[in-house]
Formats: sequence, C-alpha cells, structure tokens
Amino acid sequence: MKPSDLIITILILLGAVIMFLSAWYTQKIFNILTDRKLKENWKKLRVLMHVFLVGYLVVASAVILGKSALLSYLSGAIFFMGALFVFIVVRTGLDSFSKMKVLHQNLDDTELKNKELEQFAHVTSHDLKTPLRGISGLASFIKEDLEAGNKEAVYRHLDDMQGRVERMDNLINGILEYSRLGKITVTKVDLGEITRQAFKSHDKLDNVQLRIKGKLPIVHGDKVQLSQVISNLIGNAVGHNDKSVCEVSVSCNETPKFYKITVEDNGPGIAPKYHEKIFDVFQTINGSNRKESTGIGLSIVKKAVEKHHGTVHVESDGKLGTRFILNLPKTIYR
Repeated sequence: MKPSDLIITILILLGAVIMFLSAWYTQKIFNILTDRKLKENWKKLRVLMHVFLVGYLVVASAVILGKSALLSYLSGAIFFMGALFVFIVVRTGLDSFSKMKVLHQNLDDTELKNKELEQFAHVTSHDLKTPLRGISGLASFIKEDLEAGNKEAVYRHLDDMQGRVERMDNLINGILEYSRLGKITVTKVDLGEITRQAFKSHDKLDNVQLRIKGKLPIVHGDKVQLSQVISNLIGNAVGHNDKSVCEVSVSCNETPKFYKITVEDNGPGIAPKYHEKIFDVFQTINGSNRKESTGIGLSIVKKAVEKHHGTVHVESDGKLGTRFILNLPKTIYR
C-alpha cells in the first residue's frame, strides 16, 4: 500500500470512529427529548450517521484493495449524503431554536404573570380590608349610639356603612373584570360604533358634552376588550371632571403602522408625577372628583391595550385637561 493510501485509510477510519461516537451521543439526546417532531429529526440524523459509518468502512476497504472505480461511485454517494446530513442538522437546529424561543417566551410570560399575581393579591387584600375595617368601625359606633338613644347618628352611620358596602361591591366587580382579560379574539372592530355606544351611558347628563372628532377607524382586535378600553376612558373623564360643563372628545390620527386614538377632556388634569402610577392596580389620586374610584379602570385599559400589542400613555400638565393616547397597531393581526 502506498504511504498516501495509508494516510487516507487512517483518516477515514478516524472519521468512522468519530461518527460512531456521534451516533452514540445522539441516542442519549434522543432519550432526553420529549417533543415528537424533534425526536423524528434526531432519529433521521442517527440513521444517516450509521449510513456514514458503513460508508467510511467501505471506502477504507476500497482504498486498501485499490478499487479506484468503486471509489468514484462511493465519493459521489458520500457527497450527496453529506449534503443531506447538513440539511437535516440545520433543520433540526432551527426547530430546536424555535422550541427554545417558545419555551423562553412562556417562561417569561409565566414569571411576569406570577409577579403580577403577587402584586395583585397584595393590593387586593389591602383594598378589600379597608372598607371591611370601616364597616366594623361603623358597627361599633352604631352600637354606642343605640345605647345612647342617638337615632340621627345611627342613621348617618348606616348611610356611611351602605357606602362602604357599595365600594366593596365595586371593588369585587372590578377585580372580576380585570381577571377576565384573557386571550383576545381578533375581529374587525368599528371604533366609531363602540365609542357611540359608550357615549350612551352618559347621554342623560345635561352638563356633559361628548363628541367624535373626524372619523374613527375600523381596527383588528377584541371587540369586548376594546369596548372596555373606550368605555373606561370616557367614564374616567366624566367621573373626575370638576367643570360646570364636562367636555370629552375622541379622535384619531393615522401613522404608517399605528392608529393613534386620543381621548381628551377639559377636567382638572393629572400631575406629571402620577402619569405612570395611575395605571397600577387600585391606584387612585385624591382630588376634587365627585366620584370615588376603585382604581381598576385604567389598569384594565393598560392591560387590554398591551394584549393588542399597543401602548397607552397620558399627557397632562396637572392643571387643565387630560389626554389619554392609545397606539393600536394596524397590521399585526392581518
């Protein structure tokens, strides 16, 4: 045997050993995997590795025996199998990365939901205990007033107690509303229609002027959740307005990628230092508003908009008027 043939034979046999070890490790990977598609891909890889192993041994034998014609055919076959092998490796790697991406996304979502749930449980327990403590205190006062024969104070405390019960009822309803914001069902939603429906809840108030500036678009999203968003923003603007005439308008500016929906009012405004805080669950700002807030409405707005891959922010100098601006994507669901 020529020295060159000896070197080639040694290299081929070393390749066969490496391929044998690769097939052995692939079996370990196969035993670990749980995904059926990935298992099938790795099974194909292992079969090809065994084919390569046999091919290396046949080529080594052909070199030793000096079968040059056979070597030509084997070289073509090995090149073809090598290309097929590389293709399956790349395809398997792509599938693996896709699975890893989904897994990491699910882990991130789970971690975010756990943190949100922890915060939600904390503030929920705190805010529900507040009216309960108030009711307990009022019950003690009523007992003392009954013993003293002070009926007027008893009636006054009963009215206060009824107010506390109503607040607790509103809190519980708000919690249920917030918790129901699950996956969105995408349909075409006419923002003009749902805005006009939201206006009907306030059309009997003489001191409230509601209007749509221009034309509102048809967007892709969940009709129920987007209706909640518009309804909560309009209700928030009306409920916290301190002017003799409450003015609320809804308008839209279109950008290449987003619909920029603006809900604007002429109320007392929101100080810049509270612009982020107001979107947290149960966060309220004491002011001149005539209606006690549960602090859930804007949290629902933020959560629903983010589920639509949009954003919401507030613009106000804290003195006159507030603008809530929603950026809803135009094409993400198409």
